Amino acid sequence: MLAFAGWLSRTAGDKLLGLSGRTVDDALREADTKEFKPSSLGVNLKGNLPTRIENFVSHNVVGLVEGSDATLQSEAIVFTAHWDHLGIGKPVLGDAIYNGAADNATGCGLLLELARAWSHQSPKPKRSAVFLAVTAEEKGLLGSKYYTRNPLIPLSKTALNLNVDMILPLGVPASVVVTGADRTSIWPTVKAAAEKNRLEIEADQRAHLGIFYRSDHFSMARSGVPAFSVAAGMKITGMPEDFATKAHKDFNDKAYHSPQDEFQPDWDFSGFVVLAEFMLDLAREVANTNQLPTWNVGDEFHPARDKQAAN
Repeated sequence: MLAFAGWLSRTAGDKLLGLSGRTVDDALREADTKEFKPSSLGVNLKGNLPTRIENFVSHNVVGLVEGSDATLQSEAIVFTAHWDHLGIGKPVLGDAIYNGAADNATGCGLLLELARAWSHQSPKPKRSAVFLAVTAEEKGLLGSKYYTRNPLIPLSKTALNLNVDMILPLGVPASVVVTGADRTSIWPTVKAAAEKNRLEIEADQRAHLGIFYRSDHFSMARSGVPAFSVAAGMKITGMPEDFATKAHKDFNDKAYHSPQDEFQPDWDFSGFVVLAEFMLDLAREVANTNQLPTWNVGDEFHPARDKQAAN
């Protein structure tokens, strides 16, 4: 027997929950209380899922910039982005090459430029910085999971993980999404970096899709390291209010995880500079502070951080 976990659309969820006289909204309200307990829907599902097991070897790619402080250089900030996509697969509209241009060549490009900028800073930050391009994110965060078991810098000495996973090049953002940052002790630093770079911190409009638990920062978070992804918000300077929302919907409908995720001549990368400056300002402050960040007391990841400290 294999355990199975999956996702349902709201429409399908309402149909399923409707069999027990409930709705998705009802279930979400129940789940958002301390008294929540799982209950049977009185439904049995039967399905047939053909699978194929395939062995393959892939690699994480890592770079290290040493810190300037004799003591703190043994600790690090970790920047991550996943370099893998889906390779060659089922043809869609006559194209079988899954390029992964937005997801996640954009993140990898930003990772490389962050590494370039970080290595040229003067004065050098006190803590070291690890720039990690992880593999097999699309196969279940396997590359980042591997790193947490074989870290270049011990996780107990890893101050922060900043992850980048797909940024549509739509222009200069006026807002930034940092879901999970408010659950850490560096939340004031995050807000200060956003204010410095004239970025409004925007709630993740895709939070209901479990985005926080679907990208490589989650591997670090569940291991105790304060971690979250940085993404552009839906407010783009000089553009209509619904511009980014429509662009994301169009991408999801026509290109996400398909061969149509390929470079577009009209992409506007000017906003990447703003996001990079925000990430550098934030990471620099954390790299120079005396105390290692942690998760807030009571957070689901706080016990893992405490365990690291104890070891």
